[in-house]
Amino acid sequence: MQILTNEKLIKRYALVSKVLSTTGILVLLSGLAASFLRPELYYLPFYTLIAGFMLSNVGMYLANRYVREPRPDLVLRNSMKGLDDRYLLYQYYLPAQHTIVTPSGVYAVTPKFQGGTVEWNDNRKRFRHRGVSMYRKIFGQESLGQPIIEAQAEAQRLAKFLNKKFGDGAPDVYPILVFTNSKIEFENIKETPIPVLKAKRLNAYLRKQPHRSTLSDQQIKDLEPT
Repeated sequence: MQILTNEKLIKRYALVSKVLSTTGILVLLSGLAASFLRPELYYLPFYTLIAGFMLSNVGMYLANRYVREPRPDLVLRNSMKGLDDRYLLYQYYLPAQHTIVTPSGVYAVTPKFQGGTVEWNDNRKRFRHRGVSMYRKIFGQESLGQPIIEAQAEAQRLAKFLNKKFGDGAPDVYPILVFTNSKIEFENIKETPIPVLKAKRLNAYLRKQPHRSTLSDQQIKDLEPT
């Protein structure tokens, strides 16, 4: 297994997340102080509440990806142990944040860290997420959102990049949604339009895929970070 991880980017965003989170808390505290010390500035706490909340949420968003343990890049890396050198994992180098090149093709992997239970509603074409406390939803976890659409968009960005770089020689890109939280549970996910896996199943999934068009050795060399 070959792994290329942009450690500089991870460190940079980890620092940014800490700065934003700290700044957001300070802004919120300043608004609270102003409401007592300068009551005539009655409008100030309202603006500091909005600004502090936005800064803290952006900081939390980045922290969930680049700080919070276990980090998605490390979970994906560990889940692919045992694969030979025909398998390559690019992390934070390509338009898809996590790209896997295998004998069976190129995959854009979208990791999700949420715990609890996710159930696929085939009528509404979206997940239902439950089993997470309200406190964690507000302060510890962002909404699951629509990860299928997110994963498909990630694959499309990577495919567009490869098509621009390699033209007709570019292989197809396949999206995969991977949940990295060991406590996640699935219900009724067999009908999802793309593969949805627990991280521990990623290795086995990649091994059993049939051989398809993939990147050549020269194309892989052309993708090497400079």
